Amino acid sequence: MNLASILRSHADSHGDKTAIEFRNERISYLELWQRLQGCAAYLYERGIRAGDRVGLALKEHPCHLVLHYSLARLGAVLVPVDQRWTPAEKGKTATVFNTKLLIIEEGSEIAPGCETLALNKEWAGTGAGCLPAMPEHDNPVLLISLSSGTTGKPKGALVTHDQMYQRFISQWVTMGFNSRDRFLGLTPLFFGAGRSFAMAFLSAGATVVLDPPPHEPQELVTAINESRASVTFLVPTQLRGLVLLHNDGLLLPGLQKLLVSGAALYPQEIREIREKVNPGLIGYYASSEGGGISVLNTHEFDDYAHTAGRAAYRTEVQVVDNRDRPVKTGETGRLRYRGPGVARRFIDSNGTEAAINEEGWFYPGDLAAKLESGHIILRGRDKDVINRGGVNIYPAEIEAVLVQLPEVREAAVVGEPSKKFGETVTAFITTDKVISDDALNKHCQRGLASYKIPSRYVFLEVLPKKSSGKLDKGELLKRFT
Repeated sequence: MNLASILRSHADSHGDKTAIEFRNERISYLELWQRLQGCAAYLYERGIRAGDRVGLALKEHPCHLVLHYSLARLGAVLVPVDQRWTPAEKGKTATVFNTKLLIIEEGSEIAPGCETLALNKEWAGTGAGCLPAMPEHDNPVLLISLSSGTTGKPKGALVTHDQMYQRFISQWVTMGFNSRDRFLGLTPLFFGAGRSFAMAFLSAGATVVLDPPPHEPQELVTAINESRASVTFLVPTQLRGLVLLHNDGLLLPGLQKLLVSGAALYPQEIREIREKVNPGLIGYYASSEGGGISVLNTHEFDDYAHTAGRAAYRTEVQVVDNRDRPVKTGETGRLRYRGPGVARRFIDSNGTEAAINEEGWFYPGDLAAKLESGHIILRGRDKDVINRGGVNIYPAEIEAVLVQLPEVREAAVVGEPSKKFGETVTAFITTDKVISDDALNKHCQRGLASYKIPSRYVFLEVLPKKSSGKLDKGELLKRFT
């Protein structure tokens, strides 16, 4: 299949329906198909062919989203590049993934080491011209889905058209998206979630409203309420900012579904979000390499707010030991999953392509336990486990206890090198009110074994975050331990 063919079908069946809204601009599905064809024809004239890799280092606007499908129409491979990166970072990524062309915003600095082309929105008016037939056979590669930390060591998964479509189906079935929705895109298209949700809603025949970041909390409230969106996606950091704005009534009364992903929310935070922001919360646990892993739907939060939900549609999830043997129910082990949307081939930081294991299992690097109900409890990243005197300690457990204190806004727990124990527990904390180490220790003693109680507390104004909004524990370790 070819994902662009879905938009061609929408243009034929309901071409007058609005596909994309951006500020005062409305683009129908027929116009979207025509722009898609025009951009594809321009790139074809520039020598882009099926299988060629093309980087997009662009801001959030309709042409950026259109180019996703224009490249698909040609059978070319999309390489997402963050437009906020330095020219050197962009050039490094383009080199590792052997891109034939890097498309940048007009006025941006040229990235070294690769052919660079400044975007001109007039491409959309080129017309279909002499475009070849749309590649629809042999399940070609659609994109290289970059993993976290790409600016340091680029690596990514080769996602085919069919694998991406299977991810869309999983979202539609598990979370109930459909053609009547209005999805508000508030996160960069460079990120896997921003890109995947926008494309999934277009493929469903819904309307996608683009509102580029960054947004202050009050701007988010205004943008969501004025957009008449039925669905939007936010990361936990944004939701915490909204809770602080609350006065009376729901902040976002019009939303039917409020998707959250990217990091953990704690049960007490979830209660506040559902009471003050919107009750239609849906938790989505996913990876850039394999798409959706599990979903915690709205009706499950009362009983399973401490979990990441149950396996997404047609996704098989296991928790295994270091020899890949399934562990007992409730025991902690390495999480792995497989399904029709999981990439089967990857490119490492040297540009070398390799396959995952023969059975199709992908290991996202998370530790987890599985309940009898099938719900998944995340214990933290495998690499973040603290080994204190030969005993494994899971930071997520300690973080969950610390944020139960009203004074603690955020907490991040890491292992600090120790001559005596190998590692000791250090907690980095942001607070709304002054709180003493003694008060923190007494609180932890009520919920944790003595060896899990932090040996040191470090108070910060803010915790370092990656551009995706995820906590950057690597930066914490580098700066403070």
